[in-house]
Amino acid sequence: MDEITMLVSCVEYYSYLKNIPGHKVFTSFERTGLLDTLLESRAMFPEMDLGFYIGMIDGLTALESDSKEKAYAAYEERTAMLLEVLHKIAKKHHMDAREACQMYYGSSIAEKVAEDMTGYYKKEPVEIFEAVEKE
Repeated sequence: MDEITMLVSCVEYYSYLKNIPGHKVFTSFERTGLLDTLLESRAMFPEMDLGFYIGMIDGLTALESDSKEKAYAAYEERTAMLLEVLHKIAKKHHMDAREACQMYYGSSIAEKVAEDMTGYYKKEPVEIFEAVEKE
């Protein structure tokens, strides 16, 4: 699993479980140092799967679904689409996973994609990529 796949998968799954928009989850992971922990763990254990990283987050944050609402239930579709977007950003701008995620999750487009009700997660990855590029 590459870094972008690991980061986006962790952010979007946590978004789903906690009913928090993905861009806010990414910011929280970054501010608390959890992003560094995830990246360092991936460097040490590159062969590990998503379950390993989610287990690590769980151990650090007592991860469990405590939300009655499911405003971010489309996390699997969103994750799949975002992987394409983030890989395009990283490739075009010669960025590492952190930088590409910072660019995407810091955009106003990320706010729209994060909300299931907007339907932005159903858009083509190239359309989302182009919208991020325009900002």
